[in-house]
Amino acid sequence: MTDTIAPLIVKWLTHDFASPIATVMTASELLSDDADAEINGLIQDAARNLGARLRLVRAALAPGDAPVGGAALERLVREGLTGTPVTWHRPAGDTDGGQCAVVAGAALLLADLRRGQPLAIGAAGVHRQAPHPLPEAVAAALAGGAATDGKSAVAAMLAAAARRAGLVLVIDDNGIAWG
Repeated sequence: MTDTIAPLIVKWLTHDFASPIATVMTASELLSDDADAEINGLIQDAARNLGARLRLVRAALAPGDAPVGGAALERLVREGLTGTPVTWHRPAGDTDGGQCAVVAGAALLLADLRRGQPLAIGAAGVHRQAPHPLPEAVAAALAGGAATDGKSAVAAMLAAAARRAGLVLVIDDNGIAWG
């Protein structure tokens, strides 16, 4: 499974990070010898967003073992999902690394599938405010099937993270729940 997922994850990552990197590159090319506050602001925002997204991806795909505080997990998700409104309903306590990967992975996947659509994150799942079916390849990978593209590779990684955390994923048109 790892042999087939790794290239798909790389494709997904390079696609996901292409826009913020392009913004940084374009803005830096526009800088002349004189500093421009607006262009510098664009560069700083793009770099900050890219860093936040990388931290969220790391939490979802390569979590640590240490517990993550509720406020820290909320900040990680909100900052990593730039442009996606998030309503947070999770308890304030610590979340272990395995569960953190499931929360981060589900939020990352659903936000990627419907960019800009609001998400509600609770103790037992991540849900959309407007129902929308998951793509067949993603639903199949969440159910244990093989990954066939970048998004289904992320779904397969999420399913594996849930198994490691002792959680069972339940998917429907509203999102991803676990128990």
